[in-house]
Amino acid sequence: MIKILMIEDDLELAEILTEYLEQFEFEVVTEDDPFKAVSILKLEPFDLVILDLTLPGMDGLTFLKKIKQEFP
Repeated sequence: MIKILMIEDDLELAEILTEYLEQFEFEVVTEDDPFKAVSILKLEPFDLVILDLTLPGMDGLTFLKKIKQEFP
């Protein structure tokens, strides 16, 4: 099963996308806080990250740079 981490602060959109992806047997973990998402990535392996570019506290591009540094 493919495991996806979705980082999205619009909870309604995240729910719609999660329901859609689960129809195809993807496992989706949703997080709305980019700082918590970094911690989740340190604890669990994911096959794919779906990333919102406009997040509270840390925009998506900064998040991407951060995880590229921590997971070379």
